[in-house]
Amino acid sequence: MDQPFRFTLYLKRLTAHWRLILIPPIVALAIAILFSWLMPVRYTATAVMVAPKQQLVWRWDNKVYDVVDIRFDWRSEVMPLVKTPKVAELALAEVGDQLSHPYTTQEVLAATSVKAGAGSTFTIRVKTSNPNDAALLANALARALPQAISDIYAGNMEAFEDAKSEVKHSFNEWDEKWRNFRAQYGIGLGFTGDLTGVGEDQLFGNQSVIKQTLTIKSSEAAELSTFLDKINIVLEGLEKGADESHIALLDSPQLTRYGLDFATLQQASPETLQITLQALQTRVQADLEALNADVLQLQEEVASILQERESIQRTRGVWYESMIALENKTIELQVKRIVEGQRVHQVGVAQPPGRPSQPNWPLNLALALVAGFLGGLFLAVIAVYLGGESEEN
Repeated sequence: MDQPFRFTLYLKRLTAHWRLILIPPIVALAIAILFSWLMPVRYTATAVMVAPKQQLVWRWDNKVYDVVDIRFDWRSEVMPLVKTPKVAELALAEVGDQLSHPYTTQEVLAATSVKAGAGSTFTIRVKTSNPNDAALLANALARALPQAISDIYAGNMEAFEDAKSEVKHSFNEWDEKWRNFRAQYGIGLGFTGDLTGVGEDQLFGNQSVIKQTLTIKSSEAAELSTFLDKINIVLEGLEKGADESHIALLDSPQLTRYGLDFATLQQASPETLQITLQALQTRVQADLEALNADVLQLQEEVASILQERESIQRTRGVWYESMIALENKTIELQVKRIVEGQRVHQVGVAQPPGRPSQPNWPLNLALALVAGFLGGLFLAVIAVYLGGESEEN
């Protein structure tokens, strides 16, 4: 007859496995410390910019007239210009000799990110290995942006065409990366466009192989784990001298895989059966660990592929939107003189950061501690559950 559940008794049994609860957090913390220690140190400096909300827009309709278009978001139009070679070159020309080592234009662009802020503000962020370099480059980019905007929007059509050409070139580069990625993995085929010379079978080939292999190995690992649990139950019964009725658990196709016969095991003596199952337990445990390692590697590969897809799609989307916006403004920019571009200015000066933004020790250690504790608690619950079953047997 089942006994009523008592929380205090269950908690007592759970705390008896305190080693299982404490060991995973310790291991997780050690891994987090090693990961954070091996991660390269990076410092992030931030310069805050502001752009007017409503802009004076010049339009051509048989005559030039001006209107205030409240739907025109000047901030979204100038933000992509921060990550153009023109702005990076202007910034390097200003502070190049003050940096700890020479930077190329591409290195500056790779270290720079732009993010919209509250209201009409946006931030220019620069991440480098030197805190002074990060602050110098962030402030230099903030000062170079209005100059580049003035060149583009103050009637200098040549500068505008150069900027449009640079944006289109960057978009074409990332569009090619996206096409190659689609051809290799067949992921994210919602984008409209043709892939010349790439068949549908090739598009889905690599992705299907990875997913199919992951599914097969995950299924094999689950079956092998179940078989190992059955072996452990039988061995526990033999050690306690229980009857041999539970040996029926071993009647599995997995037994034949390891060259053993169920009928032979039934006729073996308890001592011989125990020795045979102990050897089988070792082999199954080794195979299970190898399978789990393969599954983990495949999962990491899938996660890496998805992360790469997201990065390519996001960057390509930014350049695509910038290119479309610049192309749509070509006719208007032939007659308009936008003076608001000169009003985009810096309101927050970037300071050398006092501590690195990477690695984030508090976050890494906190996540490791929480994950380790939850894992240890899970192991303790499993141990109490299995221990309860063993006592009943």
